[in-house]
Parts: sequence; structure tokens; C-alpha cells
Amino acid sequence: MKPGERYGNTYGFTLLEILIAITILALILTMVYGSFIQTKKVIAITEDAVRGLRGVRVAFSRMMMDLNMAFLSDKNGNTFFVGTDNYAEEYPDDAIDFTTFSHKIRHEEAHESDQTEVGYYIKRDFEGHALLMKREKKRIDSNPLYGGINLEISDHIVGLNFRYLDKDVWVDSWDSRVSNRLPDAVEITLIVIDSAKKERQYTTIVNIPLARHR
Repeated sequence: MKPGERYGNTYGFTLLEILIAITILALILTMVYGSFIQTKKVIAITEDAVRGLRGVRVAFSRMMMDLNMAFLSDKNGNTFFVGTDNYAEEYPDDAIDFTTFSHKIRHEEAHESDQTEVGYYIKRDFEGHALLMKREKKRIDSNPLYGGINLEISDHIVGLNFRYLDKDVWVDSWDSRVSNRLPDAVEITLIVIDSAKKERQYTTIVNIPLARHR
């Protein structure tokens, strides 16, 4: 190397170049962070929707199983099928109670049969929270519509509506103690409020096979 020549670039970066690089890096990090936050929000909303839909499926599954095996007995005067039509906080607040063959005997030694009392209703508190509840009494006794244990089914359901098929006509309430028979089918409507405060409604119809045998 000759005298006076420089070896490579010994000047480095200028302050302006460093500031421009930092600014570009900051913009890139801001965009990445914003994208991360947005993705996280979308995932949270999706998970909440999935949880809500799972609660609806569980509720439908349990009610359909119980209603499919609803029965009345001429030998047992304590059997019944009663559906009441109500409203609460601008939402349908119906309740249903009936006798069914859907009870599962878990122990051979248990003094139980497959006959049981079942009821579904919405439990509300003063803060506006709503829970879908199931009442189950393992033994049918002389005190219908009362007693048993109460189980939480879902906390995503704020409205519950039942309609009953009376031959070719849908009616809003039912009382077998008056009609002495079961409805041909039951229409169930569940109303859900998701995390985005959007109202979603789901409906299904359940046939009652034993209604045709009376």
C-alpha cells in the first residue's frame, strides 16, 4: 500500500444515516406489533365464539336426549309434561319440566330406575348474568315440579324459548295435567350474547316418539 492511501472505508455511518435506520426499524416493529395485537384479538374473538357454540351444542344435546325419552304413564299419576311461557329483561325466559326415561343408573346397587324428573330454565342474578340450568330429580314422587339437584349447563345463554307442536299447530305453553298427553314435538330456541355483544339465535326441533303411543 502506497503512502497516503486509505485501507477500506474508515468513515463509518453518519448521524443522519443512523437516524434513518432507527426510524425504519421503529416503523417495522410498530407494524409487526400492530399485526400481532390484531391477530391476538381475532384469536380471542374466535375462541369466545367457539366456547359459546360449544355451550349451545351441550345444551341442545342434553335437552334433546331428555325430550326424546319424555313419557306419561297411566299407572303413575305423578308423571307430567309442563312448559311455561315467560319473558325477563326482554328475552324469552321459558321453563320446562317433564318426566323422562333418560336417567342413567351408574351403580348396580343404586335403588333407582331410568325414570326421572327433568327441568330446564334460566337463572338470572341482579347484575344481569344468566345461566342455563338443569333440574334433575332421580325419583318421581308425589311432589312434581320441585326438588332434585340443579346443575349449570352454560353461562353463554341469555334467552330460552320453547314451543310445542299440538297436532299441526305450534303453541307457547303446555300442561299435560290438563291435556293428559305429550306434544308431538318441541321447538327449542337459544339466544346467546357473545363477547362482541352480538346476539345470536339457534333453533332446533325435537320429536317426542312416545307422544304417538297415547
